[in-house]
Amino acid sequence: MKRLEIIHLRSSGEAIESLGERITESIPAADKDHEIVTLYRRNGLVTDVAIHIHYHDAAGETAPCVLSLHLANALRAFGLVEHTVWEEIRPQNAKDRVEPA
Repeated sequence: MKRLEIIHLRSSGEAIESLGERITESIPAADKDHEIVTLYRRNGLVTDVAIHIHYHDAAGETAPCVLSLHLANALRAFGLVEHTVWEEIRPQNAKDRVEPA
């Protein structure tokens, strides 16, 4: 099942560019192989950053991934953090289709 975790940080003043570099450097190479991590800056609001973590997980799994838990916990030192877990909605007949690699 495809999942997306979003970590939204409203920074208390740290420059988003330097914080983005620190976030990227803190992700272990092993996690980069299994999860796709993308950082976004909010247009027009320089204190907001969103981290999107895309990955595949076993059906029925409800817990956040370890990487997102570590990032969300570490980012609390820089401001307010909201961490949400999303799963892809697939139509019933999509089970029979083959996903592109």
